[in-house]
Amino acid sequence: MKNQLLTTFLVLMVLLTSCASYKENIYFHGLERNPEMSYKITNFSPPTIQPGDVLALTVKSLNADGSAIFNTGAPTTSAKGKDGAASASSPSDGYLVNKDGEIQLPLVHGVKVSQLSLEEAAATIKSKITPFLKEPEVSVSLLNFKVSVLGDVAHPDVLSVTDERFSITDALSRAGDLTPTANRKNILLVREVDGKRKYINIDITSPRLFESPYYYLKSNDLLYVEPGKDKFASQSTTFKILPIIISIASLILVTYQVTK
Repeated sequence: MKNQLLTTFLVLMVLLTSCASYKENIYFHGLERNPEMSYKITNFSPPTIQPGDVLALTVKSLNADGSAIFNTGAPTTSAKGKDGAASASSPSDGYLVNKDGEIQLPLVHGVKVSQLSLEEAAATIKSKITPFLKEPEVSVSLLNFKVSVLGDVAHPDVLSVTDERFSITDALSRAGDLTPTANRKNILLVREVDGKRKYINIDITSPRLFESPYYYLKSNDLLYVEPGKDKFASQSTTFKILPIIISIASLILVTYQVTK
């Protein structure tokens, strides 16, 4: 009878440990999805342009030869303004937003774009170049939008981003996902806002992640995935030996009960 109770206890311990590990690895635990559910997205705001950003500019117009001087990647030839003076040429590697929040465009010179969304910047630039082009169309994108992911993920990396809508789940997917030993309840987001650095804890097991104001990432964000205790246990000599000691102790106890 005692042997049966001991065996049952050991089996229950293994099952409970397995169940706990399984639950801890589930993302968005408790999310309502049966039947099909839908939620309005209210936490996305387009990124705004900051000093130090590098912008790609694409301009199209009915006079194609004229629009080419504004496009990033265009040959760096000089253009002349209305007064005949030489004007800055378009940079092949993008327009740098200077400390005053401006970019230097051919013909029109300084254009204020800081604190504008990409769509707003495109509209502003269009208004500035319209006197020189016929029915111009302008699109603007960020060339230096990057997010760093490090810690307990499959492939830590600095990720280059081409889409302004880039989320935490996008970043973790690009990094190869979390490892089984990662702490899913304490992911650290580091973000610079108005010259200050903010530290935000993210719980990826919570369905409220999708409602978080930090779900969508900004340029230069950093995600640090903390390793869980299981990883320490797998790398610690003490914890490597401990299961063996427990197994030996259990075997001695069972043997003692059988021979008693």
